[in-house]
Amino acid sequence: MNNSNTSLRDSKLSLGLKLEYGLGASLDAVVNTALNIFLLFYATTACGLSPGLAGGALGLALVVDAIAEPLIALYSDNFHSRWGRRLPFMLFATPMVMIGMVLLFSLPNTDNQLLLFSSLFVSGVLLRVSLSIFNLPYLAAGAEFTDDQAERASIITLRWVIGMIAAFVTIAIGFSVFFKIEGSIAHREQYAPFAMTLSAIILVAAILSMHAVRRTLARQHVTAAIRGSLFSTIAEDMRELVRSHSFCILFGVALLFSTAQGVTQTLGLHANTFFWHLNTEQTQLTTLALGLGLILGAPFAGPVISRLENKTAVVIGLCGIILMQASPAILKLAGILTLQGQALALTIATVNVLGGMVTTVAAIALLTMITNAADEHEHRFGVRREGSYFAGWSFACKAASGLGTLVSGLALQAINFPVEQSKELGVKMVLPESTSNALGFFYGPGAAVFTLLAALLLIAFHLDRKAHAAIMVDLQARRAKALAE
Repeated sequence: MNNSNTSLRDSKLSLGLKLEYGLGASLDAVVNTALNIFLLFYATTACGLSPGLAGGALGLALVVDAIAEPLIALYSDNFHSRWGRRLPFMLFATPMVMIGMVLLFSLPNTDNQLLLFSSLFVSGVLLRVSLSIFNLPYLAAGAEFTDDQAERASIITLRWVIGMIAAFVTIAIGFSVFFKIEGSIAHREQYAPFAMTLSAIILVAAILSMHAVRRTLARQHVTAAIRGSLFSTIAEDMRELVRSHSFCILFGVALLFSTAQGVTQTLGLHANTFFWHLNTEQTQLTTLALGLGLILGAPFAGPVISRLENKTAVVIGLCGIILMQASPAILKLAGILTLQGQALALTIATVNVLGGMVTTVAAIALLTMITNAADEHEHRFGVRREGSYFAGWSFACKAASGLGTLVSGLALQAINFPVEQSKELGVKMVLPESTSNALGFFYGPGAAVFTLLAALLLIAFHLDRKAHAAIMVDLQARRAKALAE
């Protein structure tokens, strides 16, 4: 591997460059927020699609994306062009993401369940795969900008904050502009203009982030020579990933963590409307509170990570998330939490702010662990696979709206959620108490089970700060030797 750009990766990046690059996180944040918060409610309540079919369509789309993601990541890792190995993918994917977003929220106005299912599946595949084509090279490029741990942490933190701001803006635009009128969230004609507005935001963010990636081409790693055909190389690289203990553990943790978040977010509108009995303004308050917490948690991530092992920070964060996810619903089901209306909304909003803050600390620590594991991979196998490692993270994040939506759809089907009645009455529908309580259980304690499993799995992760420091010393020596040759 040519390492003539090593000295550049040791130098600091300007804040402007990091901010410009960080805007690319808006694509993933905008898409997943729109899918997690609004899509299942739109497909079921506004369009009348069966919850089981809606969850199935989006779950199948996730399967297609799961097959595509490792191929995209490994192809990007081995790609050669004068624009580097990341930027061409981002350029190609941007318009496809915009088209997929609009199509997904423009389902045909019909009662034909097969047609609705097919439309949701096809548009879901287009959006998910296009987002992968953009996001995997984008994340991998950021891991190549610098070898300095403090700089890496600052890039990850800024990327996270910008993504959370984009998610916050997505929610605010939805509730404050397109769904501002009480009951309008159940009107299907409001969703296509909403999606078009989000596509415009996506375009601006993508252009600026691609400009930043273009400016940092000299810092990025030179592609290693392909060993044989591309497909044989991909097969060999997949075997390397499976053999990496750190990759397998982190992928499993990220998948479980994001699925838990997905169940909570996907069932959020249903729970706020039919379990907590909040109006539109109160629902907006509680939803934005989570976004605010995700932003406010960022300043605490650096100090926590600098004082604790990344693994410890993630476990503590996950335990906090479990409490925030499960406690309110359990207290209501037990008859202890009896607040209603604005008092209840403020209580839930406070819990969501705290939950968002601990989620941010856990997520940033986990992203740092993924970057460090990519260094371990290079040390062990002699090749860098940032794209493949972030493919695991990206897939897990999209599981929040894929597996999360599938689980949520099956949960709604299991509790016999009345789709036809909800399409006719919208937010005015009143559920039987047993159905409402079952909804609250799946929304709160049910989602927390996935978070608990993530915390338990992380115990098996062994790459600590001391081991990573030793790896980096050895890698620097190898690169210096290669440069001298």
